[in-house]
Amino acid sequence: MELLILGSGGSIVTPRPGCPCRICVEARVKGVPYSRSSSSMFLPDIRLLIDTPAEISSQLNREGIGNIDYIFYTHWHPDHTLGLRIVETMNVFWLGKLVRGDEPKKKIRICALSRVFVDLKNVYGKFFDHYEGLGLIEMTELKGGELFPIGDYIITPFEVEHPNYASTIFLIESAGKRAIYGPCNVKPFTSDPRLQNPDLLILGSVYPSGPLKEGITIPLDNRLRKEGQFSMDEAIELVKSLRALRAVFTHLEEEWGRSYDDYKAIEEENRKHNIHFAYDSMKIHV
Repeated sequence: MELLILGSGGSIVTPRPGCPCRICVEARVKGVPYSRSSSSMFLPDIRLLIDTPAEISSQLNREGIGNIDYIFYTHWHPDHTLGLRIVETMNVFWLGKLVRGDEPKKKIRICALSRVFVDLKNVYGKFFDHYEGLGLIEMTELKGGELFPIGDYIITPFEVEHPNYASTIFLIESAGKRAIYGPCNVKPFTSDPRLQNPDLLILGSVYPSGPLKEGITIPLDNRLRKEGQFSMDEAIELVKSLRALRAVFTHLEEEWGRSYDDYKAIEEENRKHNIHFAYDSMKIHV
């Protein structure tokens, strides 16, 4: 099983436009892996894309990906969905369509949990109607906890409920290997025995210990701790409780105030826990 991290950044990309801080200046000069685009992942074996941030076109071009069969959405938030026009930009040659009457190359299957679809349609309903009318997409509702087979893979979604929306944890299985992908807003983490003992846990929204950007620390009673952000201690405890063989932390916010080199140093400090930090273009073999 191969997993490709297209985007490892958070809701704000690194470098943040106009920001003069050390992290952003370094990212502008050095590029990937110091720069980070918003969160997305690709499964090459089955041409499955998870989430479409605004930077998805650049991410796909960077990796030479020209064919997608599935797009799975974790939740509706803009940093995970604003690039949904990729279904159009990849598959419609407008001059050919208008002059020769060409049909779209293919339909991309859009998949999400029922409650996530409700959110998506509330925000992007006209887009979906337009793309269905053009023959670009077909919509498939996933059921929480139900297996969804694709070739030699099985994808199982687990719903994470929040007061005003839902997010998703995906269990990805193939050839006896098991990976969990929960890039954003998956706290409190779903309790299900099927999520135990994964070969790999990819977990999002983990902030490092110590002061963050501009010396900010997150108080124990702050809403950020309750709304999907994991402290390093909480994330490591989750890795232990799931008995994950290894973990990769993604969705790394620019506001955490850490560079690629800083994250490598944190990895070294925590070698016994076998944790790593994602970066754009990271290939993970399970």
